[in-house]
Amino acid sequence: MANFEKMTQEEYKSLREFIYEKSGMFFSDAKLYFIENRVSKRLEALKCPSYRQYIQHIQRPSNQKELFTLFDRITTNETSFYRNPPQIDAFKNNLLPKLVKTVKESGRRTLKIWSSACSSGEEPLTLAMVVKEKAALLNGMSVQIFASDISNDMLEKARQGIYTDYSMRNLPDIYKQRWFKKVDGNYTVDPELKRMITYQRFNLVDYKSYYKFKSMDTIFCRNVLIYFDLKVKRDIINAFHQALNTEAYLVIGHAESLHNISKDFKLEHFSRAIAYLKP
Repeated sequence: MANFEKMTQEEYKSLREFIYEKSGMFFSDAKLYFIENRVSKRLEALKCPSYRQYIQHIQRPSNQKELFTLFDRITTNETSFYRNPPQIDAFKNNLLPKLVKTVKESGRRTLKIWSSACSSGEEPLTLAMVVKEKAALLNGMSVQIFASDISNDMLEKARQGIYTDYSMRNLPDIYKQRWFKKVDGNYTVDPELKRMITYQRFNLVDYKSYYKFKSMDTIFCRNVLIYFDLKVKRDIINAFHQALNTEAYLVIGHAESLHNISKDFKLEHFSRAIAYLKP
């Protein structure tokens, strides 16, 4: 591995502010060595001689692809199918029946779900499996699942739909057997599920573009708010609120809360899970 001069406080501050401006992600002073480690690998890959020159490189609009690569390296894309089972079970057994009833009563024929930080696609595919399991409940109603992420690399993996045993570790066998084919030691997802999902790159702080996700019945945004400061959290949750239909749900990470962020939602409790209703 190449040896670089250590990242200076000034370089770290400049990079941190640029990341915050472009993504809303905030990194404290204590994260200097974490960021330095991630960025040093990009310097090596690009044969860039210094942190200063790398920062100048990603600040050029023509090098936006590298900026997205950096976002990918400094975020944790830890995910799996059926992640946090109580939340998925609450969606299946509680939220989905309520939403189907609400949609039908409103005269609509389509239920719209948004997985807003889908990483490599396990979450939207899990929701698609659950929806397929509840086909009798839907009774002919169509379902659209939108899946977005800031990382092009993760979205490409999601579109490919090929997963390892590690990704499948929480998935009940009934889903595994029905929706996956094992090929060369990995699992390939059934194209029928993939057809339910529309993937696109989306930056959660690109507030003017939330119109692409209007009239949602459920938004999943799990384990993402940790990357943002209070102001950005409030702005994102407000944008989600505007994107949701009335009597629609927001699902965030099981360890996350809207306390001190928004009073526009009603907290609802389920078995070992919670969700936020837009009344």
